[in-house]
Amino acid sequence: MESICRSCKFAVRTCGRVMGMTIGAMLEEIQTLYQQHKQSCFLYLSSEVIKIFGSDPSCAGYLTNLIQILFSHTVQLLRTIQDFTARPDIADDCYLLASRCIRYCPDLFIPTEMFQRLVDCAMAGITIQHREACKSILSFLSDVIDLPNSSDGGQYRKVINTIILHRGATLTRIMIAALTGALPSGRLEEVSYVLLSLSRVFGENMLNWARESINLIPPQALTDAERLRFFNTISDAASGSSLHTITDRFGEISDVCRRNKTVQDLVQSALRPHDLTFTVVPQQM
Repeated sequence: MESICRSCKFAVRTCGRVMGMTIGAMLEEIQTLYQQHKQSCFLYLSSEVIKIFGSDPSCAGYLTNLIQILFSHTVQLLRTIQDFTARPDIADDCYLLASRCIRYCPDLFIPTEMFQRLVDCAMAGITIQHREACKSILSFLSDVIDLPNSSDGGQYRKVINTIILHRGATLTRIMIAALTGALPSGRLEEVSYVLLSLSRVFGENMLNWARESINLIPPQALTDAERLRFFNTISDAASGSSLHTITDRFGEISDVCRRNKTVQDLVQSALRPHDLTFTVVPQQM
């Protein structure tokens, strides 16, 4: 299957839109084979298809169906953090594909129920330890939050804001848990960027969400002064501080919360990120 997908990817890259109507037949095969074999190579191939054909109005019908089928099947495979851990390749390529959809064909993706389900699914997998899968999920969340402020993304502001506002407190708590020990320190910059984006877009709402989460961290882990510094860092992010500055300051707090295993376990037991995810509702057949 890997070889077949590599050949198809080469054909898509080489021929581009010259493939014409044959692209429809190929996409139908991708959908069928992915459901049968559950291999990530079909998701990666689909990312290449979206990159080449995503902005082509004549392919909108094919691509809409492709997105619906691939993502609806994938969210059933990735319901819990254990599922993500067992299928990191699926998680990685799923969210690479989702980010491609945001970039190249948001009109086929953002207004659909499937987009909302992908956000919920991402929240279940944020704390996956696999580096590339984790980065893909965090990049997807950043792309979602940033889209309304892009040159062509204003039309999606209402949809995205509604989705994030309903999940903001939970998402913020998971991200703060990730920052303070649920993810390796090597993910610090990606986690910081998501928190920075949330702060800049959702302002006072984000400050309230952050305050609630930070206040859950017990005094054995953070002193009152450290807790205040943590909150002020998020407040400064909302006010326009640079990613570099915010990441450095988050890094200091992260180190405090990871200073030994006892403290790290105490923080994670208080924040309980794996108990907070939205449930991905099974699709009705």
